[in-house]
Amino acid sequence: ASFPFSVPSHYIVRDWSKNKEAIHESDNSSIPPKHNMYGLLLQNMAEYIIKVYGDKQWQEIKTSLKIDRNEFATGDTFPEGQLIKMGKKALQVLQIKDEEFYEGMGVYFIELTRNLGYGVFLQNLGRYIRDFLLNLDNFHDYLKFTFPRMKAPSFFVEDETEKSIKLQYRSKRRGFHYYVQGQIKEISKKYFGHRMDIQLKKQEVVFDTVICTFDLFFDNSPYSEWIQTGVERKESSLPIRAAMIFEMFPFCILFQKDLTVTCMGVALQQVIPGIVGKRITSYFELVKPLIEFKFDTIQTRTNNMFELATSEEIDKLGKSAKSSGSGRFTDEIFLGEDVDKTLHIKGQMIFIQEWQQMLFLACPMMNALNNLVWTGLFVNDLSMHDYSRDIMLATSQEQIEMRMALNAAEVKANALNTQLKKLDEIQQKTDELLYQMIPKSIADRLRKGEDTMSTCEVFSSVTMLFSDIVGFTTICSRLEPAQVVVFLNNLYTLFDFLVDQNSVYKVETIGDAYLIVSGCPVKSTNHALKICDMAFDMMDGIAVMKDPGTGQAVEMRIGCHTGSVVAGIVGLKMPRYCLFGLNVALTEKLESNSKPMRIHISQPCKDLLPPQYRTELREDPEVTQKVGGMNSYFLTTKDGRKTLKADVLKALMPTDAELPKLEGHGQSGVEPNAQGDNPDGAADNGGEEDAGDDEDSGMDDRESLFAAGFEGRRVSTAQGPYCGGFQNSGVCTIV
Repeated sequence: ASFPFSVPSHYIVRDWSKNKEAIHESDNSSIPPKHNMYGLLLQNMAEYIIKVYGDKQWQEIKTSLKIDRNEFATGDTFPEGQLIKMGKKALQVLQIKDEEFYEGMGVYFIELTRNLGYGVFLQNLGRYIRDFLLNLDNFHDYLKFTFPRMKAPSFFVEDETEKSIKLQYRSKRRGFHYYVQGQIKEISKKYFGHRMDIQLKKQEVVFDTVICTFDLFFDNSPYSEWIQTGVERKESSLPIRAAMIFEMFPFCILFQKDLTVTCMGVALQQVIPGIVGKRITSYFELVKPLIEFKFDTIQTRTNNMFELATSEEIDKLGKSAKSSGSGRFTDEIFLGEDVDKTLHIKGQMIFIQEWQQMLFLACPMMNALNNLVWTGLFVNDLSMHDYSRDIMLATSQEQIEMRMALNAAEVKANALNTQLKKLDEIQQKTDELLYQMIPKSIADRLRKGEDTMSTCEVFSSVTMLFSDIVGFTTICSRLEPAQVVVFLNNLYTLFDFLVDQNSVYKVETIGDAYLIVSGCPVKSTNHALKICDMAFDMMDGIAVMKDPGTGQAVEMRIGCHTGSVVAGIVGLKMPRYCLFGLNVALTEKLESNSKPMRIHISQPCKDLLPPQYRTELREDPEVTQKVGGMNSYFLTTKDGRKTLKADVLKALMPTDAELPKLEGHGQSGVEPNAQGDNPDGAADNGGEEDAGDDEDSGMDDRESLFAAGFEGRRVSTAQGPYCGGFQNSGVCTIV
């Protein structure tokens, strides 16, 4: 773990052993914040506050800092100063000293890491507490695989006795030592069974590194055993050639007290041949531990793991002619990749007394075969006695398997997306079909779980229209069943399109009867106008229909009435949106007592029409009695209205390709040529009249809309505010 705390600009360095103080200047104001702090530390503080001081205190801290989350993902990064702000606010809210707070937080950190699965690593890092502290840096190196941007601290055992250890802690992050104390105390207690006392002896800042020296007091009896074992190992030296060492350790470096390199392993000679005879600092930088790169300093830290990195990219340090790495690959391989081309080597420093030189036994830090590309190395250059080969090959194989698994997952994901698209298409078709039977607003309510009875509603004023083909039974008697189906399909395809354009709702069709309504399920104030406009359009539409058996014109009766109704869903297996009430029956009476090619309306309907709708009173007492004793009228014309053109209406009906594939269907009931002969002359005459009107005033807005459909626009009846068409047989598609 790293410890991201800050110090004031004047940092007081105290040396308790000499009772002296010194002041070091430190200015961090110009350093921009970086997102290099992992959420593990923030989560540590949050959980510690909640567990020890309660959730209420944490909520107060979080609110005052405007933190909008309860948890911090351990792998996410946050600004460097985030923990500082949280710590300062926590001390204010909790009213406690920083020593108590941060040491307790360090104690809880061990429990947190154990819950995250790191307990096994901590427990097996060393046999004794001294071994644990000696290998603590190696543990941080391992953690870098999970937290690559971690600013790892460095721990070094300066001195030890049977009762104590002097531990030096270094970190790039400035902060309190109490957090470290809490961690070490808890590890000693939980994993090694020692109660440890810790005293801070010295605290200083050197350049950008905080250095703290602790005295750890505990039972360190294994130290004497280690000393005794070393004495027993002293035997006569075994003769061995120096060349053998440099072959066994191909990445080792031997250098003198002035840091001049005298010899190197065979692998390093291939990639950096010019280093022999020059100072090691000219080619390498000391990454770990955080100490000065000096011979004497290194000699006091030989129990630490050392990591060196080339000061420049390895291909710029001058490869020998034997190295083929620069020729076998180009930079195109790494195009788009963030590649660190410096060579890192890690190992142990050993002082050879007989040579009076320092031997760095190292191995390269490479986790994949791609790293060999820019170094000019090959697998056979790696030593056989360590696991560098195995790790590299295993990692590369894992990457290949991961890539294969990813490709397989992509194939499955694409297949899943294809199925989801098909499912969406089916769902859309299902919705469109549902909206044919039930209004969209009602269907959505039923989907939310509302009962069908809750959809029943009283509408105080709606206008209904009934239509019926004159002599339909006689017409059907002369036709094959398939011809009847085609005839009705053509007729209702046209009417369904007119339903959408007039914003009315088709309730149902029974044979040749057609029932539509305006004012429900969506209430409106101009429902009578919409129904009457629809009636005019239906009369224009029926004029282009022909009896498939005789070729004669087909006639229709229409009845319209305004009144109150009850509307709701009826049925479970085949639910339908139906209208109920006396006024529904009166509408049917108005239709049945109408005359061919006439629009029969009631007095309530007429009362809602403006003056431009021309009517004539029907003075027939018998009819008046049949329609409930009220006056009725024939709706004759509408001022300024233009008759829909025959060719436009024919274009709105299904083509031969869209007709149902029925054997022996014969004629469709539509004149095949819009400009051809008309037995009655009605359609052609209407077309001539419209042509004359176009010369005078042009098409009105509604006729322009139909003309747009004629030009090739495909219209789905499910897209309008009401749906009045069939899903199949070409009804919902207008060409």
